[in-house]
Amino acid sequence: MLTRGDIIDVIIEKVIFGGDGLARTPQGFVVFVPFSAEGDRLRVRIVDRKAHHARGEIVEITQPGPARENPPCPYYAKCGGCQYQHLTYAEECRLKENQVKEAFARVGKLPDAPVLPIIASPSAYGYRNRITVHAEDGKIGFRGVNGRDLIDIRECLLARPAVNAELERLRTSSQAVGHYSLRDSTVPRSGFFQANHDLHDALRGLIATALPDKGVTLLEGYCGGGFFTEIVANRFQRVVAVDNDPRTLRDAHRLGLTNVEWRDADVATLLPEELRALTEATGKETSVLVDPPREGLPLRLAEALCLDAVAHLVYVSCDPATLARDAKMLSKTYRLVSIQPIDLFPRTAQIECVSIWRKD
Repeated sequence: MLTRGDIIDVIIEKVIFGGDGLARTPQGFVVFVPFSAEGDRLRVRIVDRKAHHARGEIVEITQPGPARENPPCPYYAKCGGCQYQHLTYAEECRLKENQVKEAFARVGKLPDAPVLPIIASPSAYGYRNRITVHAEDGKIGFRGVNGRDLIDIRECLLARPAVNAELERLRTSSQAVGHYSLRDSTVPRSGFFQANHDLHDALRGLIATALPDKGVTLLEGYCGGGFFTEIVANRFQRVVAVDNDPRTLRDAHRLGLTNVEWRDADVATLLPEELRALTEATGKETSVLVDPPREGLPLRLAEALCLDAVAHLVYVSCDPATLARDAKMLSKTYRLVSIQPIDLFPRTAQIECVSIWRKD
């Protein structure tokens, strides 16, 4: 029986969502190993043991897998921000596409889900227009892989040059304590904004083409600062855009969209009410766009979308597992047209997906 501190030899079968490699002992016991690659032959130390799996850390790479490469960042595997710098970018994209398919098969019970080839980022590094760093005890940087230690960072290879310049300015401040959102000039100074500068147009284009050219009403949940609203508002007579973050809504109001009603409210409460009122009268002329946090749709909203079905539903997700969970419910009412993975966060475990649904 495995115990903490044991050192064993393993072969990595696959890399699962989150970035850990999966190996099995000769007895079939599962061992998860961070920073590993498919095909790696490794000597690992067991650092945690649960009833049905264990976690190990790499002691030695006895034979590297075919897609392994040297990570360029000196903080890699210490800083908790990245999980895939030890892989070629092509391999990272392949893994992420497969992870989306596996989530829909395993969690959503949709083994034939129409997952499209992933859209890769033009750049695997230097793409982030914003980062959040922490400052304490004379250190400025990101939390370590254990979630507790603060790793002192002089430069983030994922960040755009202007963002790293902001980091350098912050480092010269002797008074820096707390959390800091460092942004380049393309990002509003408050609230949420999409972080991959190079894929802004591609992501917005996906949303625009997924919605009708000429619609009556659009309900948008989790609208933020209007990142999507700005592109699609002219396609509808009326838009109701909802978020419960007043900072982002202040940015949204500055867009000057005259046919948009910005609502500062709980999405899970307001959208079901709007759905009921609209679908009773004009359900076939109503569209919904949602971009929830990684927790996915609140149950009340998912149920409302099924009860008061709309003609077009676009669901943007940053977590394939919760998207697949919600898809299991939505697929009883809607036809799943496509799932488009898009790699907004290269070198990290995150995967963005745009799913398109129709009520035929």
